[in-house]
Amino acid sequence: MADVIVGRFALIDLIAKGGSGAVWRSWDSKTRRLCAAKVLRQRDSADLMRFVREKGVSFDHPHLLTPYGWGAEDEHVVIAMPLASGGTLESMVRARGPLGEPAVVVLLDQLLDGLAHVHSHGWIHRDVKPANIMLESTGPGVPHSRLADFGIAVHETDVRFTSVGMINGTPGYMAPELFSMAEPHPSHDLYAAGVVALFALNGPFPLRDGAFRPEELSRRLRGVSPKLAAVIRRMLDPQPERRYQDAPSVRRDLPRVPPGLPLGFADGAPLHISDTLPPLPPDAPGAKRPEAPARTGPSMEEIRQGSVSQAFTPRPGEMPQRVPPQGHGQNAATVAPQRGPQDLGPYPYGGTPRNAAGRRLVDGPPQAPAGQASASHGSAGAHSPGAHSAGTGERPGSAPVGHGGAPAGTSARQAPGHAPAPRPSGRGATLLGAGVGAVLAVVIGVPTAVLLVTLF
Repeated sequence: MADVIVGRFALIDLIAKGGSGAVWRSWDSKTRRLCAAKVLRQRDSADLMRFVREKGVSFDHPHLLTPYGWGAEDEHVVIAMPLASGGTLESMVRARGPLGEPAVVVLLDQLLDGLAHVHSHGWIHRDVKPANIMLESTGPGVPHSRLADFGIAVHETDVRFTSVGMINGTPGYMAPELFSMAEPHPSHDLYAAGVVALFALNGPFPLRDGAFRPEELSRRLRGVSPKLAAVIRRMLDPQPERRYQDAPSVRRDLPRVPPGLPLGFADGAPLHISDTLPPLPPDAPGAKRPEAPARTGPSMEEIRQGSVSQAFTPRPGEMPQRVPPQGHGQNAATVAPQRGPQDLGPYPYGGTPRNAAGRRLVDGPPQAPAGQASASHGSAGAHSPGAHSAGTGERPGSAPVGHGGAPAGTSARQAPGHAPAPRPSGRGATLLGAGVGAVLAVVIGVPTAVLLVTLF
């Protein structure tokens, strides 16, 4: 069973060990992807500060590999980075031998591209070396490298973490002036990049502190094109003022590699960068899990603004319920849904349907469902030949009729054994009252007519 740190990072297997910690292939349960998790090995304050520093350095650049998450639990501290499974430049050269010049130019240009981005933000890496150049698993395609491990990087405005009389870096890759306690400068990273180029062209060779001797440098550059040799010599110049001062200047002076040119090793073998990590154990976290699906839940900005009422990811086909925006001067608890004028809603006042304002919509009882006679009509529709319209007792194509066939709006004597004839309702009652009132007004006068119509 994998060791899980902060309930998120499940450590699977060891990738590499360094001066300030170990790097593990891990499963990130939050992103649901494999990652490289660097775990603090020594528990002193200096290493913790360097972990804080590396956690705080984050760049979005194709040739930089910086942390995207971190966590701490008891004695464990971990930072997570994307997983580059093609190994390191050091491991590839040690296992397979030196690279051909075009491949070295491509990788050196990528390294300088990343350093230019770092330096433009005021940072100095201070530990550029082949072991910190990670490779993507690109197969026979163009190699893709990323500079990693910003554990001892410093910003131009930083307070130094190193004790007085101490310098940071890897022996053999440090500019000579650093041994005289010179302040960190971008040219120090460029010096280290020049040593990286020598390593890629020659394979492993003994390194020592201080500047290269002229005869040693000439021997390492034997067979290299004059243009690339001149660039490397200037990168490794022992005098800081004569050295390149910025990465873009170095990139401009590099020889061009035509697109599509086959890249390979010095012995002519084609360059093929494959996955160097073993297959995941069958029971390892992430071994049988698919890639994370596209996010369908609310965004963090929606959650922060309170524009959603649930923060969990809904099932497929569902979307989180959005909260309508509040108007000026309204409280979320007092905003009520608006009803349209035709929204009947429930019948709060007995059985009479009303609109949202409480106004009665009909004066009589509700109409019966389609295909059934109204209960108040008794058997009026039962003895009428032919089909009747639903809820009205009307014959299709005929005028409305009352009981006994009397036209609507006239009175009929009650037939024995039948229920009392209903009073006309709705629009019919209104028209009948208006007609009777008009007749009475003409015959007996307006005041008496009003009184009688009111009583009626």
